Amino acid sequence: MKPDGWTRTALIGVLAALVSACEFDLYMGTSGSTDTEPSDWWKCPELLDGSWAFGRVPYGCDVEEFGSTRVVRSDYRAYIFDDEEPRDGERIRYMGELYPFLADEAAAYIRSRRPEVSDLEVENWQHAVYTTAHQETFWTHYREASTYRGRLLTMVRGDAGHGHGLMQIDDRYHTDAIGSGKGWRLDDNLIYALDIYYEGWQRAPGEWCVGSADQWMARARSAYSAYNGGPGEICRWMDSTHTWARNDEGFYDKYTGKEWEYYAFK
Repeated sequence: MKPDGWTRTALIGVLAALVSACEFDLYMGTSGSTDTEPSDWWKCPELLDGSWAFGRVPYGCDVEEFGSTRVVRSDYRAYIFDDEEPRDGERIRYMGELYPFLADEAAAYIRSRRPEVSDLEVENWQHAVYTTAHQETFWTHYREASTYRGRLLTMVRGDAGHGHGLMQIDDRYHTDAIGSGKGWRLDDNLIYALDIYYEGWQRAPGEWCVGSADQWMARARSAYSAYNGGPGEICRWMDSTHTWARNDEGFYDKYTGKEWEYYAFK
């Protein structure tokens, strides 16, 4: 099967290969950080297009540029979206596998931070995590497709290649995290993101735009505004004129719509 956007990959591949040949040592160095910002689509010799649907959003770049394809196919096989399979059936399979993974990881995370947390809060926290993963990537992380190079295992890369993985860890602000594998490893990607989201979740009840801990939607929206825009933007979702208001509106639509349930519970 000819993958989406294949006619663009040749030129992109040449440019990305030239960059990646010299850029990784400069950017990551020996300590995992430097003042040099990575270029767009660095370490992405072949770029796969996609569609705005669960499991295969634009864009996919080679896993092997950052990590081990052997490890992914061994440890994360169930969470790879296979483009060669019939699309509807593969989406249902993929979502059915990823839903319990996200549910278990999210519940274990908040209970590890606060063992006394109520079951009601765990349920609402999980809902917020599902929504954040939907807003960031439509629950997309690994995807495999056929290209002129053969079968290619990719990881989602957004924001001109700077956002890595399911939760879109940005390599311009989280250099060390990307260098230590928190971009390509699904579980590490999620946990690192939850550390950031949880900080907003904890702060939110004391903010003017939330007011109390059991205002679950407001709490989730505030935590997302802080996750997406930085700690100072925790009440950003209340400002419909903000430059990034569309992100908060998108989060709200996904929070209320819970579209993942249509596929996960088939």
